[in-house]
Amino acid sequence: MEDKNIQREVETAKKTEWKFLIDEIPENSLLLDCRTIENYQEKTIKGAYSAHLITKPHASSQKSLLKLSNFLKSVLDLANNYQNVVIFDEGLGMFSGKLLFLLNSLNLKNAFILNKHFQEIEEKYLEPGSHIITESNLKRPFSFKDIVTLSYVQANLVKVQLIDVRTKEEFEGKIPRLTNPEAGSICGKIPGAIHFDWLELYDENGYLLSRQEILKKLKSSNLILERPTILYDFNGARSCFTALVLKECKYKDVKVFLGSWMEWRKTDLPKQNFRIWYP
Repeated sequence: MEDKNIQREVETAKKTEWKFLIDEIPENSLLLDCRTIENYQEKTIKGAYSAHLITKPHASSQKSLLKLSNFLKSVLDLANNYQNVVIFDEGLGMFSGKLLFLLNSLNLKNAFILNKHFQEIEEKYLEPGSHIITESNLKRPFSFKDIVTLSYVQANLVKVQLIDVRTKEEFEGKIPRLTNPEAGSICGKIPGAIHFDWLELYDENGYLLSRQEILKKLKSSNLILERPTILYDFNGARSCFTALVLKECKYKDVKVFLGSWMEWRKTDLPKQNFRIWYP
């Protein structure tokens, strides 16, 4: 009975119009916690599994994609035992969006992000986490319908609408990444990229804006709805969340370069706003 109460009562005060967000946890839901393993073990929603492996960066190599696929295969196997999948992190953010976008790319249905900040969940619904998802043992990586590799981006630079969703400071080459920048890191952007800061998607309380408000912002940024679109950021997480939004805003062909700037900066490919960062 207590578990059913959790599912009924863990809800946000702000209802959402977005189909990939959910305001309360339905019965028979697999709960996936995308926060760090340390945070999960300290406290999580009762019955949730740790999906902390989604926080790791993933690039275009077969080895990296296989590692990602082995994790997602374990998630899919677990999901077979539930009617719904509900994903959460500290907010509405990066890593829950990354996981949902990837699961959608593998055609998993009935998966959602919990439309609630973790700190708002009542203490009575929380417990130390003890269910950690490990990797399966696939021989070959999955084929993700909405994920593209570095070579694909390189070959299609002039054919697509390439959108950089990092902050303005990252896009302009002032800092290499939003959090914990390392001295000696390469700043810059992929040539030809258009800037749209993913933080523009949120209101002052950290909740996703309405579709009408976001469509207005997208239009003012000169983003073309009908043009094939590739998103990137530093490590692909912010891009995945933004891609979920664009798809619901009826953008026709939206893909994510998962390796993002983290992968591109390590190559000999051209870079704009190039500089080496030192604090």
